[in-house]
Amino acid sequence: MHPSIEDLEDDNNSVIFRESHMELQLKPLMDNGDLASPLPSTPINGSAEARVTFNVGGVTFQTSEKTLLKQVNNKNFLLSNPRNLIKYYDERRKEYFFDRDPEVFRSILNYWRSGHLHLPSTMCGLQVEEELKFWGLKELDIEPCCWNNYNTWMQTIKALKKVERDRDPAYLHAGDILPPPPSTKYQRLKMLTWKILTDPSFSVIAQVYAYFSLAVVVLSIFSFCASTHKLFQISSPEGINATSLVPGNVSSTITPNNTFQSNNHSSHGSRVSKSGRMAQAHPALVIIDIFCLAIFTAEYLLRLACAKNRLKFVISVIAVLDLLAILPDYIEFIVNAAHSDMNAHHAIIDFMQFLRLMRAFRIFRLIRRVPGLWILMYTLKASFKELFLMLVFLLVGTLLFSSVIYFVDDPDVFISIPHGFWWAIVTMTTVGYGDMTPSTALGQVVGSVTAVCGVLIIGFTIPSLVNSFITYFNHIEFIVQKERLLSADAESKNRVQVQEETHTNSTGMYFEFPHHRADVITRSSSLKR
Repeated sequence: MHPSIEDLEDDNNSVIFRESHMELQLKPLMDNGDLASPLPSTPINGSAEARVTFNVGGVTFQTSEKTLLKQVNNKNFLLSNPRNLIKYYDERRKEYFFDRDPEVFRSILNYWRSGHLHLPSTMCGLQVEEELKFWGLKELDIEPCCWNNYNTWMQTIKALKKVERDRDPAYLHAGDILPPPPSTKYQRLKMLTWKILTDPSFSVIAQVYAYFSLAVVVLSIFSFCASTHKLFQISSPEGINATSLVPGNVSSTITPNNTFQSNNHSSHGSRVSKSGRMAQAHPALVIIDIFCLAIFTAEYLLRLACAKNRLKFVISVIAVLDLLAILPDYIEFIVNAAHSDMNAHHAIIDFMQFLRLMRAFRIFRLIRRVPGLWILMYTLKASFKELFLMLVFLLVGTLLFSSVIYFVDDPDVFISIPHGFWWAIVTMTTVGYGDMTPSTALGQVVGSVTAVCGVLIIGFTIPSLVNSFITYFNHIEFIVQKERLLSADAESKNRVQVQEETHTNSTGMYFEFPHHRADVITRSSSLKR
């Protein structure tokens, strides 16, 4: 008569195996709490030590009972808990069967033998996490040599999940503020308008509008840059006021004897030449700017009208950038209307220069149309720690090397340590403008060390940014392709919905596995005999 399970428990509720023989043997437990008959014992190398067989996912593993008893005091470890093991014991085959991954179990069994958990480097971190949870092990049990690879998997998975959450809300769809489900004609119109403005894959019209919007952005950027080039400018006659009548020009009076005292630039590409004449942007560029401004304004107002939560839309990143790109033109128009004589308002002219600079924000409108730009911005945002660390290294190097070069080189060139900051930065970033160069032998040594340290600092941080960008880019490409396939699959299912439902119901009622049918046939044949 085998002892009951109560007899095998100590005061700490830990299972202890007692046997009358000298060697302890691990046996499965029956439902009534008694120990079942011992597992088949097979001599190993001439000894009487018994083997225990595990069938994991169709792959057979064998180990000795002596090995199993090494971890018997680990309550969380599944293989050392007889109460849990009994559920997986196959009495007929005399083995424990687990429908789990055999590759991970190989590491689990080795952990049981040696007490060290080493994991295969080719397995996904999520799969390893699930297997460790099933077998009752923790991440802390992983050896340091395998921890780095496992942690890299898990951190990558977390980063990819985060990029999926942030892809639509932060940038692409301006807050992911979808209109409510359409119930009226007005709501259906809002939904249709929103889809056309934000989802190029929604329809052919949406795709055409996406290309049109991209062309308008490129045209606007071209106008902004071309207005500063002499090929796209016209000169005002000497002594005649160059007064702006449209948004984008700043009125001013220029004569050979009266030039700007604060700045030699005007808005919309206007520039004062040495002769005192005003160079203004070509009227065609002004017309292009007005056209682009009208398109940007209409799109912003339509997106605002169709958004479900207008406040969330207004404070979204893309909406703020859009607003900063169109506001300067309207502010200039108001200022021009309020101040027709700009000759005495140099502060306003400088303010106009700042507003004109804000038109460069139009480049960020490409983020919605070019996924690579959004991924680049997201990479910089997600890699803030690495960028901050690189800036700290550069700051330390700049302060150190600018101080050293100040004391060892020509004081006429490096007149102070702050003046040496510029030289240290351009040297560490391997730019080297050449406006400040060491002239002494010791100074050249310091310059060489500065350049080498700069290469090392950049080399330590840039690869991390590149790897993050490639990972995010590939994942976004996968998501986009998956969404396309799901959309196509949904359309295909909608066409044959009734037929598929009927087929599913009919097959669900009569479906059975082939091996079930084979068992029935075998039993029928036995009865006939």
